[in-house]
Amino acid sequence: MEADYIVIGAGAAGCALASRIVQQRLGTVLLVEAGGRDRDPRLHVPMAFHLALQQRRLTHRYAAQPVMAGGSSETWVRGRVLGGSTAINGMVYARGEPADYDALEAAGNPGWGWADMLPIFLAMEDHGPGDGSSRGPRGPLPITTSPLEGQLPHAVIQAAVTCGLAHVEDVNASSGERIGSTPSTIRNGRRVSAARAFLADGSGPALRVLTSTTAGHLLFDGPRVVGVRVRRRGSIVDLCARREVLLAAGTLESPLLLERSGIGRPEVLHRAGVELRVEQPHVGERVVEQRAMTVKVRVRAGLGHNERLATRGRRLAATVRYLGCRTGVLARGPFDLLALVHASEEADRPDAQLLVASMSTDDTGLALADHAGLMIQGVPLRPTTRGSVHITGPGPRDAPRVVPRFLETDHDRQVTAGILRRARELLATDPLRDLVVEELAPGAATVSAEDAVGYALATGAGIYHAVGSCAMGPNQDDVVDASLRVRGVEGLRVVDASVLPTMVSGGTAAPTMAVAWRGADLIAGS
Repeated sequence: MEADYIVIGAGAAGCALASRIVQQRLGTVLLVEAGGRDRDPRLHVPMAFHLALQQRRLTHRYAAQPVMAGGSSETWVRGRVLGGSTAINGMVYARGEPADYDALEAAGNPGWGWADMLPIFLAMEDHGPGDGSSRGPRGPLPITTSPLEGQLPHAVIQAAVTCGLAHVEDVNASSGERIGSTPSTIRNGRRVSAARAFLADGSGPALRVLTSTTAGHLLFDGPRVVGVRVRRRGSIVDLCARREVLLAAGTLESPLLLERSGIGRPEVLHRAGVELRVEQPHVGERVVEQRAMTVKVRVRAGLGHNERLATRGRRLAATVRYLGCRTGVLARGPFDLLALVHASEEADRPDAQLLVASMSTDDTGLALADHAGLMIQGVPLRPTTRGSVHITGPGPRDAPRVVPRFLETDHDRQVTAGILRRARELLATDPLRDLVVEELAPGAATVSAEDAVGYALATGAGIYHAVGSCAMGPNQDDVVDASLRVRGVEGLRVVDASVLPTMVSGGTAAPTMAVAWRGADLIAGS
């Protein structure tokens, strides 16, 4: 098979990138996805996202090394289906902070400042009513906020305002400490993944989507990448690119494909039995991920969503309502409110994000608790501890070595301790205080900053936001340049979250789509 461009990975980046290339009439595209089509109904019901996360045929599951000495290994989950992780995530749409994009540009990456990126977000978004200056009104990606239901979220907002946060209509279009309804990629009660947003029209004969197709390694003609060898339906097939190969497989898979193709650290490739083609010491290194800390409280009976789904009969009633008119608790995302706060004393702008859910899970985190509850999930916006991901063998079936590292720097530890402090401040403020019965996790025994860090390490998790494994920068040992071209070879770019050298705050779904949009513009200008 042959096309002008081959895009590896049909997630947040790949779908946006392929669509944008075709729309700009830059050439034909083969879009390669290891997973299958997104036909499972659990992928489209917003509140059923936790069910999709548990389906092995819809997910990649990577065993990661323990983050604490003597601890158990963790599992990093990514979407393995058309739409990638946008088909299974929590649907939160957070652009990131303007200052973080400006910092990217100041670090030697021209064209990545907020003045360049804001127009991209506005072009992508269908966030009505949009005025075109702070919200995009006519883009392919719908952004909505669900109406706040019940007493709990309103009490949280009132307590937050008392604590100094501004209550804003749009957290993405505001600055400073603030709280507002969570922007989500939902339309008419249905999840909208990157595939549903960007590939809905099929894009005509210029785009061919190859599902159930796993990329093995890149093909070369001298220093130029000319294609990729894949396994498709049990057969080995060579896909040929007349112009460029574009890696959009994410922070875990993009560096692994580079390494399997001989681009990376010599010692890593040697141990894996791969011949070195291009020495690039930072492939798979400098991985940054957010460590979530969750505060759970019991609230007065009758509040929140738990009791609305507590029995089989109530779940059936909610399902009937959803199927009939796409409304009710199943039509919502998991988080009612999003807040950006100062968690460390020296912060001159928000350094932590809080997501508030009018429900609480049990100890497994996968099922609702048997009581009315409220959860606050907090993460450092810009963590500085770095991990890595590398191949262990020459083939795509060889499990990678994922080394997550969290909360090792003073900055990360201070922010994490501050997250617990700010969450408890919120819970102890009227009128929310009168609705809280008791704190269940981490509990009264967690008092000091070190206690908070220990709790986050022991019970927290990465939240699918890793960046940095193919980070861009101005130096020769940065994996890609500001045009996302892989140094040391020709005809190859990485266009996904792995190119971000630092977190741009909040989640990564929205920034990753914007990276892809920007990547298509760079291709058009080259």
